[in-house]
Amino acid sequence: GVAQCSRFSRPTPPPAAMAAVAAAALQKALDIYETTLTLPWVGRALDLTTAIASTLVRAGSGTQVARGLKKCKRPQKMLKIYEFEGCPFCRKVRETLTVLDLDCIVYPTPRETMKAYGVCKDSRFRPEVKKLGESLKFPFLVDENTNTKMYESEEICKYLWTTYGSEAKAPLLYRLALFSWWTKLYHISLFLATLFRPLPRMGLLRTPSKAPKQPLELWSFEGSPPCRLAREALCSLELPYVLHNIAHGSKAKRVDFTSKYGERLSKTRKNLSSVAGEDIVKVPFLIDPNTKTEMFESADIVKYLFDTYATGPTVKESMADYTTAGATDGHHTVKGATTKQD
Repeated sequence: GVAQCSRFSRPTPPPAAMAAVAAAALQKALDIYETTLTLPWVGRALDLTTAIASTLVRAGSGTQVARGLKKCKRPQKMLKIYEFEGCPFCRKVRETLTVLDLDCIVYPTPRETMKAYGVCKDSRFRPEVKKLGESLKFPFLVDENTNTKMYESEEICKYLWTTYGSEAKAPLLYRLALFSWWTKLYHISLFLATLFRPLPRMGLLRTPSKAPKQPLELWSFEGSPPCRLAREALCSLELPYVLHNIAHGSKAKRVDFTSKYGERLSKTRKNLSSVAGEDIVKVPFLIDPNTKTEMFESADIVKYLFDTYATGPTVKESMADYTTAGATDGHHTVKGATTKQD
């Protein structure tokens, strides 16, 4: 009987073999996804659908500004943030910047490889972070108004609220994260939002590019799916830009936007402003002072940025190549790590 049972039993594959099979399956799915994106109409629909999914899984956080911001201190010098679109923790800080209606200068720091943390060989701005803060972790905030430099998304968010939102009340969707029952799901959703945008050029890995002489400008807000597409391109190409957050409720900046660029808006959009009770804007809106280019439409912006600045292909890797090699203990991916790079 024992011999008969052993004859029909199957040996359990070793963990390494199972991981290899899973990685191969993931890579196949990613290849199909990337190929589909190249198809006319269908590709564009899929691109926007996954961008929308990234917003929905975050329950719409980063679409509205807080109330009472007029009572709050505003920075005299623009904040600086070193971050990349594919980082879940960076997303949390970008949402907070949007809710607090804070503009900033973004220095994109996409990864050079998915195979290890702490790689800083060809990156344009990662060396600056290592020099300023002595570690290679993201997001990294620099506030020259208070001589503050800091890591850790949670601490950055607390700092921003204390410094620039102490009298404000956050929108309901943003406040949900404060309840303990929601906390785990909230953090899981940060990673899910990234998984919906899994390709290297979607703000995960760098694309070789020429550096612009002047930073670009982008009118945007975190919860807008089309804006996400534009920010991903800026990130992958490591193009520094001034981010003008202009979410719903950002009255002063929406008035400023329409006064400068309102003539470009359609008649329908202008009529909607009177119905909605606030200035209706169209984002993303890109300004490139280096080429004197101003443009709407995310697809056009992405094409323009890659045509104008890319000097080589995006790193040919994917999430299937991801490892935690070199991760710090503070990254919460491995225990007992001693390296300071992330």
